[in-house]
Amino acid sequence: IRPRTLEDSLVDDFFRVLCGSEIPQSSWALATRRSYQAWVTSFCNFCAARRICPLPIDPDHFLRWLELLITKLAGRTVTVAISAIVAWCALNNLPHPIEANPVLRRAWKGLVRTRSVRVTPQKLPLTELLVLAIFQDFWRHHNLLPGEDFVLLRSVALFLTGFESGPRVREATMWTVCDHWPQPDGSQVLRFLDTKNNYDQNYLNSVASLAPAEYTLDIFPAASSFPLRVYLPVLRSLGVHRHPHCIATPDSMAPCRVCPRLFPTLSRGHTPTRPATGTMTAQHVSVMLRFWLLRLGVKQPDRWSGISMRSGTASLAALMKVDPEIVRWHCRWSRGVPGVYTVKPHHARLAVSQAVGRSYVLAGTAAARRPDSDFDDECHICKDGGDDLLMCDAIMCRRVAHPACVALTRIPTGIWFCNVCATPPVSHSYAHRQGKR
Repeated sequence: IRPRTLEDSLVDDFFRVLCGSEIPQSSWALATRRSYQAWVTSFCNFCAARRICPLPIDPDHFLRWLELLITKLAGRTVTVAISAIVAWCALNNLPHPIEANPVLRRAWKGLVRTRSVRVTPQKLPLTELLVLAIFQDFWRHHNLLPGEDFVLLRSVALFLTGFESGPRVREATMWTVCDHWPQPDGSQVLRFLDTKNNYDQNYLNSVASLAPAEYTLDIFPAASSFPLRVYLPVLRSLGVHRHPHCIATPDSMAPCRVCPRLFPTLSRGHTPTRPATGTMTAQHVSVMLRFWLLRLGVKQPDRWSGISMRSGTASLAALMKVDPEIVRWHCRWSRGVPGVYTVKPHHARLAVSQAVGRSYVLAGTAAARRPDSDFDDECHICKDGGDDLLMCDAIMCRRVAHPACVALTRIPTGIWFCNVCATPPVSHSYAHRQGKR
Protein backbone atom coordinates (compact mmCIF):
# COMPACT_ATOMS: atom_id res chain seq x y z
CA ILE A 1 0.00 0.00 0.00
CA ARG A 2 1.45 3.31 -1.08
CA PRO A 3 1.73 5.73 1.87
CA ARG A 4 -0.33 8.87 1.69
CA THR A 5 1.53 12.04 0.88
CA LEU A 6 0.71 15.70 1.35
CA GLU A 7 -0.24 15.91 -2.33
CA ASP A 8 -2.71 13.03 -1.95
CA SER A 9 -4.30 14.75 1.05
CA LEU A 10 -4.67 17.99 -0.87
CA VAL A 11 -6.32 16.17 -3.76
CA ASP A 12 -8.75 14.43 -1.40
CA ASP A 13 -9.62 17.71 0.30
CA PHE A 14 -10.20 19.35 -3.07
CA PHE A 15 -12.38 16.47 -4.16
CA ARG A 16 -14.43 16.51 -0.96
CA VAL A 17 -14.89 20.29 -0.69
CA LEU A 18 -15.04 21.53 -4.29
CA CYS A 19 -16.78 18.62 -5.99
CA GLY A 20 -19.47 20.80 -7.48
CA SER A 21 -20.31 22.51 -4.21
CA GLU A 22 -21.25 25.67 -6.12
CA ILE A 23 -23.78 23.89 -8.33
CA PRO A 24 -26.41 23.18 -5.63
CA GLN A 25 -26.34 26.89 -4.74
CA SER A 26 -26.78 28.09 -8.33
CA SER A 27 -29.99 29.48 -9.82
CA TRP A 28 -30.49 26.73 -12.38
CA ALA A 29 -33.52 24.51 -12.44
CA LEU A 30 -33.56 21.60 -10.01
CA ALA A 31 -33.25 18.99 -12.76
CA THR A 32 -30.33 20.89 -14.31
CA ARG A 33 -28.53 21.10 -10.96
CA ARG A 34 -28.95 17.38 -10.39
CA SER A 35 -27.68 16.49 -13.85
CA TYR A 36 -24.69 18.84 -13.68
CA GLN A 37 -23.85 17.67 -10.17
CA ALA A 38 -23.80 14.05 -11.35
CA TRP A 39 -21.47 14.78 -14.28
CA VAL A 40 -19.14 16.93 -12.17
CA THR A 41 -18.97 14.13 -9.60
CA SER A 42 -18.18 11.66 -12.39
CA PHE A 43 -15.34 13.84 -13.66
CA CYS A 44 -14.00 14.32 -10.12
CA ASN A 45 -14.05 10.57 -9.54
CA PHE A 46 -12.14 10.13 -12.79
CA CYS A 47 -9.53 12.67 -11.64
CA ALA A 48 -9.34 11.28 -8.11
CA ALA A 49 -8.56 7.80 -9.45
CA ARG A 50 -5.55 9.31 -11.24
CA ARG A 51 -4.53 11.51 -8.29
CA ILE A 52 -4.87 14.82 -10.14
CA CYS A 53 -6.80 17.98 -9.29
CA PRO A 54 -9.97 18.42 -11.35
CA LEU A 55 -9.53 22.19 -11.60
CA PRO A 56 -8.10 23.76 -13.61
CA ILE A 57 -9.02 21.36 -16.39
CA ASP A 58 -6.10 19.29 -17.69
CA PRO A 59 -6.54 18.84 -21.47
CA ASP A 60 -5.09 15.33 -21.63
CA HIS A 61 -7.20 13.90 -18.84
CA PHE A 62 -10.31 15.75 -20.04
CA LEU A 63 -9.89 14.16 -23.48
CA ARG A 64 -9.47 10.73 -21.92
CA TRP A 65 -12.67 11.25 -19.92
CA LEU A 66 -14.52 12.28 -23.09
CA GLU A 67 -13.21 9.23 -24.97
CA LEU A 68 -14.53 7.04 -22.17
CA LEU A 69 -17.97 8.68 -22.40
CA ILE A 70 -18.16 8.60 -26.20
CA THR A 71 -17.52 4.86 -26.31
CA LYS A 72 -20.41 4.14 -23.92
CA LEU A 73 -22.98 6.95 -24.18
CA ALA A 74 -25.03 8.74 -26.82
CA GLY A 75 -23.90 12.00 -28.36
CA ARG A 76 -26.57 14.13 -26.69
CA THR A 77 -25.60 12.72 -23.28
CA VAL A 78 -21.95 13.58 -23.91
CA THR A 79 -23.01 17.12 -24.83
CA VAL A 80 -24.77 17.49 -21.47
CA ALA A 81 -21.64 16.21 -19.69
CA ILE A 82 -19.47 18.80 -21.48
CA SER A 83 -21.97 21.53 -20.61
CA ALA A 84 -21.76 20.53 -16.95
CA ILE A 85 -17.98 20.88 -16.90
CA VAL A 86 -18.13 24.22 -18.73
CA ALA A 87 -20.70 25.52 -16.24
CA TRP A 88 -18.62 24.27 -13.32
CA CYS A 89 -15.58 26.17 -14.62
CA ALA A 90 -17.69 29.32 -15.00
CA LEU A 91 -18.91 29.04 -11.40
CA ASN A 92 -15.29 28.85 -10.23
CA ASN A 93 -14.32 31.94 -12.30
CA LEU A 94 -12.20 29.85 -14.67
CA PRO A 95 -12.04 30.30 -18.45
CA HIS A 96 -13.95 28.12 -20.87
CA PRO A 97 -12.08 24.78 -20.85
CA ILE A 98 -12.54 24.21 -24.58
CA GLU A 99 -12.14 27.74 -25.94
CA ALA A 100 -9.08 28.46 -23.78
CA ASN A 101 -7.12 25.42 -24.93
CA PRO A 102 -6.20 24.82 -28.59
CA VAL A 103 -5.92 21.06 -28.09
CA LEU A 104 -9.45 20.76 -26.72
CA ARG A 105 -10.74 23.17 -29.35
CA ARG A 106 -9.39 20.98 -32.17
CA ALA A 107 -10.74 17.86 -30.45
CA TRP A 108 -14.18 19.47 -30.12
CA LYS A 109 -14.26 20.34 -33.83
CA GLY A 110 -13.34 16.74 -34.63
CA LEU A 111 -16.10 15.39 -32.43
CA VAL A 112 -18.67 17.68 -34.05
CA ARG A 113 -17.44 16.81 -37.55
CA THR A 114 -17.71 13.09 -36.90
CA ARG A 115 -21.07 13.61 -35.15
CA SER A 116 -19.83 11.98 -31.98
CA VAL A 117 -21.62 14.78 -30.14
CA ARG A 118 -24.83 16.46 -31.20
CA VAL A 119 -24.90 20.22 -31.45
CA THR A 120 -28.27 21.77 -32.22
CA PRO A 121 -28.88 25.46 -33.01
CA GLN A 122 -30.58 27.64 -30.45
CA LYS A 123 -34.35 27.65 -30.57
CA LEU A 124 -36.08 30.83 -31.72
CA PRO A 125 -38.81 32.22 -29.46
CA LEU A 126 -42.25 33.33 -30.53
CA THR A 127 -42.38 36.77 -32.12
CA GLU A 128 -45.16 39.27 -32.69
CA LEU A 129 -44.91 38.73 -36.46
CA LEU A 130 -45.41 34.98 -36.13
CA VAL A 131 -48.38 35.32 -33.75
CA LEU A 132 -49.92 37.97 -36.01
CA ALA A 133 -49.46 35.75 -39.09
CA ILE A 134 -51.08 32.76 -37.33
CA PHE A 135 -54.05 34.85 -36.21
CA GLN A 136 -54.65 36.51 -39.57
CA ASP A 137 -54.45 33.18 -41.39
CA PHE A 138 -57.02 31.71 -39.01
CA TRP A 139 -59.27 34.76 -38.95
CA ARG A 140 -59.32 35.04 -42.74
CA HIS A 141 -60.99 31.61 -42.91
CA HIS A 142 -62.86 31.73 -39.62
CA ASN A 143 -66.31 31.75 -41.24
CA LEU A 144 -65.25 29.34 -43.99
CA LEU A 145 -63.84 26.55 -41.82
CA PRO A 146 -65.62 23.22 -42.31
CA GLY A 147 -67.51 22.73 -39.09
CA GLU A 148 -65.71 23.76 -35.92
CA ASP A 149 -62.04 22.76 -35.85
CA PHE A 150 -61.51 23.07 -32.12
CA VAL A 151 -57.80 22.21 -32.27
CA LEU A 152 -57.02 25.20 -34.50
CA LEU A 153 -59.20 27.51 -32.43
CA ARG A 154 -57.52 26.34 -29.22
CA SER A 155 -54.03 26.85 -30.67
CA VAL A 156 -54.77 30.43 -31.77
CA ALA A 157 -56.27 31.31 -28.38
CA LEU A 158 -53.27 29.74 -26.61
CA PHE A 159 -50.67 31.63 -28.69
CA LEU A 160 -52.49 34.97 -28.35
CA THR A 161 -53.02 34.64 -24.60
CA GLY A 162 -49.60 33.15 -23.94
CA PHE A 163 -47.69 35.75 -25.93
CA GLU A 164 -49.23 38.63 -23.99
CA SER A 165 -48.99 37.00 -20.55
CA GLY A 166 -45.65 35.22 -21.04
CA PRO A 167 -46.18 31.83 -19.35
CA ARG A 168 -44.16 28.66 -19.40
CA VAL A 169 -45.90 26.01 -21.43
CA ARG A 170 -46.72 23.99 -18.29
CA GLU A 171 -48.29 27.05 -16.70
CA ALA A 172 -50.41 27.68 -19.81
CA THR A 173 -51.61 24.09 -20.03
CA MET A 174 -52.49 24.07 -16.32
CA TRP A 175 -54.83 27.07 -16.60
CA THR A 176 -58.41 26.31 -15.66
CA VAL A 177 -61.52 28.17 -16.75
CA CYS A 178 -61.67 29.83 -13.33
CA ASP A 179 -58.21 31.41 -13.83
CA HIS A 180 -59.64 33.83 -16.42
CA TRP A 181 -61.24 36.92 -14.88
CA PRO A 182 -62.75 39.73 -17.07
CA GLN A 183 -62.60 43.23 -15.57
CA PRO A 184 -65.12 46.12 -15.86
CA ASP A 185 -62.71 48.27 -17.89
CA GLY A 186 -62.44 45.65 -20.67
CA SER A 187 -59.14 44.22 -19.46
CA GLN A 188 -58.66 40.71 -18.15
CA VAL A 189 -56.73 39.09 -15.33
CA LEU A 190 -55.06 35.69 -15.58
CA ARG A 191 -54.12 33.79 -12.44
CA PHE A 192 -50.78 31.96 -12.60
CA LEU A 193 -49.58 29.09 -10.49
CA ASP A 194 -45.80 28.97 -10.73
CA THR A 195 -45.05 25.29 -11.40
CA LYS A 196 -41.33 25.45 -12.11
CA ASN A 197 -39.56 22.74 -10.08
CA ASN A 198 -42.45 22.57 -7.62
CA TYR A 199 -43.91 19.24 -8.77
CA ASP A 200 -47.41 20.16 -7.60
CA GLN A 201 -46.23 20.68 -4.02
CA ASN A 202 -45.55 24.39 -3.62
CA TYR A 203 -47.42 26.98 -5.67
CA LEU A 204 -46.73 30.68 -5.87
CA ASN A 205 -49.59 32.85 -7.02
CA SER A 206 -49.05 35.42 -9.75
CA VAL A 207 -51.37 37.64 -11.76
CA ALA A 208 -50.97 38.83 -15.36
CA SER A 209 -53.14 41.62 -16.74
CA LEU A 210 -54.25 41.78 -20.38
CA ALA A 211 -54.99 45.25 -21.74
CA PRO A 212 -58.31 46.09 -23.43
CA ALA A 213 -58.40 45.69 -27.21
CA GLU A 214 -57.73 48.91 -29.14
CA TYR A 215 -58.81 47.48 -32.50
CA THR A 216 -61.44 45.05 -33.67
CA LEU A 217 -60.45 41.50 -34.50
CA ASP A 218 -60.87 42.25 -38.19
CA ILE A 219 -57.86 44.57 -37.98
CA PHE A 220 -55.48 43.32 -35.26
CA PRO A 221 -55.66 40.55 -32.62
CA ALA A 222 -55.94 41.00 -28.88
CA ALA A 223 -55.76 38.43 -26.10
CA SER A 224 -58.49 40.23 -24.18
CA SER A 225 -61.11 40.08 -26.96
CA PHE A 226 -60.47 36.89 -28.94
CA PRO A 227 -60.93 34.41 -26.06
CA LEU A 228 -63.90 36.30 -24.66
CA ARG A 229 -65.77 36.71 -27.96
CA VAL A 230 -64.71 33.64 -29.95
CA TYR A 231 -63.00 30.94 -27.91
CA LEU A 232 -64.93 30.86 -24.62
CA PRO A 233 -68.39 30.69 -26.29
CA VAL A 234 -67.24 27.66 -28.28
CA LEU A 235 -65.81 26.15 -25.10
CA ARG A 236 -69.14 26.58 -23.31
CA SER A 237 -71.02 25.04 -26.24
CA LEU A 238 -68.84 21.96 -25.82
CA GLY A 239 -69.89 21.66 -22.19
CA VAL A 240 -66.62 22.99 -20.72
CA HIS A 241 -67.47 25.61 -18.11
CA ARG A 242 -66.76 26.55 -14.53
CA HIS A 243 -67.77 24.00 -11.94
CA PRO A 244 -70.67 25.14 -9.71
CA HIS A 245 -68.72 24.20 -6.57
CA CYS A 246 -65.59 26.15 -7.53
CA ILE A 247 -64.48 28.66 -4.87
CA ALA A 248 -61.31 29.92 -6.58
CA THR A 249 -60.50 33.65 -6.67
CA PRO A 250 -57.67 35.63 -8.31
CA ASP A 251 -55.88 35.55 -4.95
CA SER A 252 -56.08 31.79 -4.45
CA MET A 253 -52.73 30.17 -3.69
CA ALA A 254 -53.69 26.63 -4.73
CA PRO A 255 -54.84 25.17 -8.05
CA CYS A 256 -58.49 24.48 -8.67
CA ARG A 257 -59.18 20.75 -8.60
CA VAL A 258 -62.75 20.76 -9.91
CA CYS A 259 -62.78 23.06 -12.96
CA PRO A 260 -61.66 21.84 -16.42
CA ARG A 261 -58.66 23.26 -18.24
CA LEU A 262 -58.90 26.52 -20.11
CA PHE A 263 -57.21 24.85 -23.10
CA PRO A 264 -58.38 21.24 -22.74
CA THR A 265 -58.06 18.18 -24.90
CA LEU A 266 -61.32 16.49 -25.83
CA SER A 267 -61.23 12.77 -25.20
CA ARG A 268 -63.17 10.11 -27.05
CA GLY A 269 -66.81 10.01 -26.19
CA HIS A 270 -66.91 13.72 -25.33
CA THR A 271 -70.36 15.26 -25.52
CA PRO A 272 -71.68 18.62 -24.23
CA THR A 273 -73.81 16.77 -21.68
CA ARG A 274 -71.02 14.43 -20.61
CA PRO A 275 -67.74 16.28 -21.17
CA ALA A 276 -64.51 14.26 -21.13
CA THR A 277 -61.52 16.59 -21.13
CA GLY A 278 -57.81 16.20 -20.54
CA THR A 279 -54.68 18.32 -20.13
CA MET A 280 -52.49 19.53 -22.97
CA THR A 281 -48.79 18.67 -22.99
CA ALA A 282 -45.74 20.34 -24.46
CA GLN A 283 -45.99 17.99 -27.41
CA HIS A 284 -49.46 19.33 -28.26
CA VAL A 285 -48.05 22.86 -28.40
CA SER A 286 -45.03 21.86 -30.48
CA VAL A 287 -47.14 19.94 -32.99
CA MET A 288 -49.54 22.83 -33.53
CA LEU A 289 -46.72 25.35 -33.82
CA ARG A 290 -45.06 23.17 -36.44
CA PHE A 291 -48.38 22.89 -38.29
CA TRP A 292 -48.72 26.66 -38.52
CA LEU A 293 -45.08 27.18 -39.48
CA LEU A 294 -45.32 24.70 -42.34
CA ARG A 295 -48.52 26.33 -43.52
CA LEU A 296 -46.89 29.77 -43.44
CA GLY A 297 -44.04 28.46 -45.58
CA VAL A 298 -41.24 28.59 -43.01
CA LYS A 299 -38.23 26.67 -44.35
CA GLN A 300 -36.89 25.44 -41.00
CA PRO A 301 -39.81 24.98 -38.58
CA ASP A 302 -37.63 23.09 -36.10
CA ARG A 303 -35.77 26.33 -35.31
CA TRP A 304 -38.86 27.77 -33.61
CA SER A 305 -40.06 26.82 -30.18
CA GLY A 306 -43.44 27.20 -28.51
CA ILE A 307 -42.19 25.72 -25.27
CA SER A 308 -40.99 29.06 -23.91
CA MET A 309 -43.39 31.84 -24.81
CA ARG A 310 -42.22 34.24 -22.15
CA SER A 311 -38.74 34.71 -23.66
CA GLY A 312 -40.32 36.27 -26.74
CA THR A 313 -42.65 38.33 -24.56
CA ALA A 314 -39.81 39.69 -22.42
CA SER A 315 -37.64 40.47 -25.46
CA LEU A 316 -40.46 42.33 -27.16
CA ALA A 317 -41.33 44.28 -24.01
CA ALA A 318 -37.69 45.31 -23.59
CA LEU A 319 -37.58 46.38 -27.24
CA MET A 320 -40.72 48.49 -26.72
CA LYS A 321 -39.01 50.31 -23.80
CA VAL A 322 -41.13 48.81 -21.02
CA ASP A 323 -39.77 49.24 -17.52
CA PRO A 324 -37.47 46.22 -16.81
CA GLU A 325 -38.94 45.93 -13.31
CA ILE A 326 -42.42 45.43 -14.75
CA VAL A 327 -41.10 42.95 -17.33
CA ARG A 328 -39.53 40.85 -14.59
CA TRP A 329 -42.71 40.85 -12.57
CA HIS A 330 -44.96 40.22 -15.58
CA CYS A 331 -42.86 37.25 -16.76
CA ARG A 332 -42.34 35.94 -13.21
CA TRP A 333 -38.57 36.27 -13.21
CA SER A 334 -38.62 38.12 -9.89
CA ARG A 335 -37.11 36.25 -6.97
CA GLY A 336 -38.76 37.18 -3.73
CA VAL A 337 -41.17 36.09 -1.08
CA PRO A 338 -44.45 34.37 -2.03
CA GLY A 339 -47.07 36.85 -3.13
CA VAL A 340 -44.57 39.49 -4.25
CA TYR A 341 -45.94 39.34 -7.80
CA THR A 342 -49.35 40.75 -6.86
CA VAL A 343 -47.93 43.92 -5.31
CA LYS A 344 -47.76 45.74 -8.65
CA PRO A 345 -50.96 47.71 -9.35
CA HIS A 346 -53.25 46.68 -12.18
CA HIS A 347 -52.47 49.68 -14.41
CA ALA A 348 -48.73 48.98 -14.15
CA ARG A 349 -49.15 45.33 -15.09
CA LEU A 350 -50.93 46.39 -18.29
CA ALA A 351 -47.70 47.84 -19.73
CA VAL A 352 -46.44 44.59 -21.25
CA SER A 353 -49.80 43.72 -22.81
CA GLN A 354 -50.11 47.22 -24.27
CA ALA A 355 -46.61 46.91 -25.73
CA VAL A 356 -47.58 43.64 -27.43
CA GLY A 357 -50.66 45.33 -28.91
CA ARG A 358 -48.54 48.14 -30.34
CA SER A 359 -46.08 45.63 -31.77
CA TYR A 360 -48.89 43.98 -33.76
CA VAL A 361 -49.62 47.31 -35.43
CA LEU A 362 -45.96 47.94 -36.23
CA ALA A 363 -45.42 44.40 -37.52
CA GLY A 364 -48.52 44.52 -39.70
CA THR A 365 -47.57 47.90 -41.14
CA ALA A 366 -44.02 46.77 -41.91
CA ALA A 367 -45.23 43.51 -43.47
CA ALA A 368 -47.46 45.44 -45.86
CA ARG A 369 -44.37 47.17 -47.31
CA ARG A 370 -42.14 44.12 -47.71
CA PRO A 371 -39.45 44.40 -50.39
CA ASP A 372 -39.23 41.96 -53.27
CA SER A 373 -36.15 40.35 -51.71
CA ASP A 374 -38.35 38.82 -48.99
CA PHE A 375 -40.07 36.58 -51.52
CA ASP A 376 -38.92 33.46 -53.32
CA ASP A 377 -37.40 33.68 -56.80
CA GLU A 378 -39.25 30.68 -58.22
CA CYS A 379 -42.90 29.84 -58.62
CA HIS A 380 -43.95 27.42 -55.90
CA ILE A 381 -46.03 25.44 -58.41
CA CYS A 382 -43.86 25.04 -61.53
CA LYS A 383 -40.52 25.80 -59.80
CA ASP A 384 -39.60 28.23 -62.58
CA GLY A 385 -38.63 31.89 -62.36
CA GLY A 386 -39.55 34.91 -64.41
CA ASP A 387 -40.62 38.53 -64.17
CA ASP A 388 -44.42 38.23 -64.04
CA LEU A 389 -44.77 36.66 -60.61
CA LEU A 390 -47.61 37.21 -58.15
CA MET A 391 -46.53 37.77 -54.54
CA CYS A 392 -48.70 36.46 -51.75
CA ASP A 393 -50.03 39.21 -49.47
CA ALA A 394 -50.21 36.97 -46.38
CA ILE A 395 -47.82 37.89 -43.58
CA MET A 396 -44.63 35.78 -43.52
CA CYS A 397 -45.60 33.93 -46.71
CA ARG A 398 -42.79 34.01 -49.28
CA ARG A 399 -44.57 32.14 -52.06
CA VAL A 400 -44.85 33.52 -55.59
CA ALA A 401 -46.66 32.10 -58.62
CA HIS A 402 -47.20 32.74 -62.31
CA PRO A 403 -50.71 33.92 -63.21
CA ALA A 404 -51.10 30.96 -65.57
CA CYS A 405 -50.14 28.50 -62.81
CA VAL A 406 -53.00 29.72 -60.63
CA ALA A 407 -55.54 29.89 -63.48
CA LEU A 408 -55.47 33.68 -63.89
CA THR A 409 -55.42 35.45 -67.24
CA ARG A 410 -54.12 38.73 -65.85
CA ILE A 411 -52.47 40.11 -62.74
CA PRO A 412 -55.08 41.08 -60.10
CA THR A 413 -55.10 44.65 -58.85
CA GLY A 414 -56.16 43.98 -55.26
CA ILE A 415 -54.98 41.64 -52.54
CA TRP A 416 -53.95 38.18 -53.72
CA PHE A 417 -53.25 35.05 -51.69
CA CYS A 418 -51.50 31.90 -52.89
CA ASN A 419 -53.42 28.64 -53.11
CA VAL A 420 -52.01 27.51 -49.73
CA CYS A 421 -53.02 30.66 -47.84
CA ALA A 422 -56.38 30.79 -49.66
CA THR A 423 -57.27 27.27 -48.50
CA PRO A 424 -58.83 27.08 -45.01
CA PRO A 425 -56.50 25.38 -42.51
CA VAL A 426 -57.63 22.01 -41.17
CA SER A 427 -55.82 20.20 -38.37
CA HIS A 428 -54.82 16.58 -38.76
CA SER A 429 -57.10 15.41 -35.96
CA TYR A 430 -60.13 17.12 -37.53
CA ALA A 431 -59.33 15.67 -40.96
CA HIS A 432 -58.98 12.22 -39.39
CA ARG A 433 -62.37 12.49 -37.72
CA GLN A 434 -64.03 13.70 -40.93
CA GLY A 435 -62.48 10.80 -42.84
CA LYS A 436 -63.96 8.27 -40.44
CA ARG A 437 -67.41 9.75 -40.95
